[in-house]
Amino acid sequence: MSFRIGSGIDFHQLAPGPSLWIGGVQIPHHKGAVGHSDADVLLHAICDALLGALALGDIGKHFPNTDPAYKGVDSKLLLSKCVDLIHAKGYHVVNVDATLCLE
Repeated sequence: MSFRIGSGIDFHQLAPGPSLWIGGVQIPHHKGAVGHSDADVLLHAICDALLGALALGDIGKHFPNTDPAYKGVDSKLLLSKCVDLIHAKGYHVVNVDATLCLE
């Protein structure tokens, strides 16, 4: 059985105004993450880990912040597309482990 392990990381500045999305869930808070998409730091890190496991580049390669198609996009859609890429290579996601640090 062949398997791969990837590691992902993502950073977004918090600021008053935007919504705060973590793992596809909107969190009521007076600050939110600034970004081109919905800036969901957890889903972005998972996308990076999945892509990295198969040496497919990173989230910026597949969903560049210069592409207006991804402006405000729901990161669950990005994750779904990453999983599709993994499946196309003959792999499946078995486990995801994530750590969040917020202050």
